Amino acid sequence: MKKLMLILVCVMSFSAILVGCGDNKEESEAISDNIGGQEEHSPSDQEDDEDTEDQESIRVIAGTVASAEFLDLLDITPVGVATTDKELPSRYDDVPRIGTPMDPNLEQIVSLAPDIYISDNNLKESIDSLLEGHQIQTLFLTNNAYEDVMNNFTELGDFFNQTEIASELVTQMENVESETLEAVEGQDAPRVLVVFGTPESFMLATDRSYAGSLVKKLGGINVTDEIEIANPGPYVPFSEETVAELNPDVILRLSHAAPEATKAAFDREFASGFWVNLDAVQEGNVYDLDSEIFGVTANVKAKEALQLMAEMLYQ
Repeated sequence: MKKLMLILVCVMSFSAILVGCGDNKEESEAISDNIGGQEEHSPSDQEDDEDTEDQESIRVIAGTVASAEFLDLLDITPVGVATTDKELPSRYDDVPRIGTPMDPNLEQIVSLAPDIYISDNNLKESIDSLLEGHQIQTLFLTNNAYEDVMNNFTELGDFFNQTEIASELVTQMENVESETLEAVEGQDAPRVLVVFGTPESFMLATDRSYAGSLVKKLGGINVTDEIEIANPGPYVPFSEETVAELNPDVILRLSHAAPEATKAAFDREFASGFWVNLDAVQEGNVYDLDSEIFGVTANVKAKEALQLMAEMLYQ
């Protein structure tokens, strides 16, 4: 059987990518003071037109898929968007690509003359370094939990004068959260193992990961809480013996890249060895998280993710 352990160096470098680098609230407030303006207006057609012109005058680049999806739902079209294999909303069909989220093309970015570049908080250090000296404001979104998605809608809605749309999106999320939590209230808490995988290796997702945060919100017990880990991050390595001893009720499998190849790797591992003796495997409580809905970080499909995970944990 393939050895399911990553060396410490891999853990540290991976955590550097996924762990947040700080809060984005103060920075976004500073941006609001410098670009576009966020003054309150009395309701009138003329002032509504001025708000729209203000919003449209802001040249924004969506540096990640998540930020592109946020802007789409807020009815904002950026001047540039991240390069990705994922299908983006149709409004981006003719929008110039600026390179991948982790390796954007500076020359392309500068050529688009953006006022603001929106990315993920996990990428703050590298993006700040890339854009240093180019007088491009930045906004970094935190995407670690369900609540972060609502906060991002609110913050972006305020910044781009799309508060009505943002408020409706937040209300929808609040309603889904309330209904879903009410449906599982009082049920026995399942012990859950979230396995984070690539075609080459597996790790365990803690409560500090997005998937782990959803398990916790739904009242599940993440079995990584029972492992003694010094300075745990979102994902930690494990031994076969540890997982066998933990023996979870439910196993969730999350793909980081190449979903089909990762699922094939999962299937091979779970078909033999200690995995087949786990209660979750024997009782058929092993679920693959749809990568279009369950990202490594939180996204605009958080409502669907919460509902689907509730069904997996409590059906």
